[in-house]
Amino acid sequence: MDKIFDDIKLIDRLRQNDELAFKLLFDKYWETMLAAAMRRIHSQIICEDIVQDVFADLWRRRSKIIIKTNLQSYLLTSVKYYVFKVIKQEQKNSSLNDLNSTLFSYNPKEMEFQELYSILEVAIDKLPNRQKLIFKLSRFEGLKGNEIADRLDISEQSVHNSLHRSLTTLRTEIKDYSPTLLFLLFLH
Repeated sequence: MDKIFDDIKLIDRLRQNDELAFKLLFDKYWETMLAAAMRRIHSQIICEDIVQDVFADLWRRRSKIIIKTNLQSYLLTSVKYYVFKVIKQEQKNSSLNDLNSTLFSYNPKEMEFQELYSILEVAIDKLPNRQKLIFKLSRFEGLKGNEIADRLDISEQSVHNSLHRSLTTLRTEIKDYSPTLLFLLFLH
């Protein structure tokens, strides 16, 4: 996608009621969001409704929307909460035996992992921009210190110092949650 259509600009345009920006976001994220919903609810129709609801909500709140993480994380988190809402509604409407049907698959361990990952994302988002970038390049893109240094035109020692500060900060941020988060944090 052309640089002019990056997510930040698209959100800015969306806030100004730009329907083309909304369509571009819709086209860009529809399949990713649908796949995320389908991992928990095995009904394409219900999942399509969920994704439609997320986008409808995005359009309704477009003038007030504030996204503190990246847009994809924001949208996937929205899908997750809509999925929870649908599952909760289904639990109210179904007998206990129906909950184990093939339509819904609720895996508490998977949900717990995703909750922990969301907590980690929020903690990472609190890092200063440069530290956040270096941390994400290291942990999410799997780049080595020298590769990050080359990409950002800084010394390898600066990369290591930044990662050390990031890990220290993140360890403090998530200390009250779970040892699993610490494991996720130090994966590399």
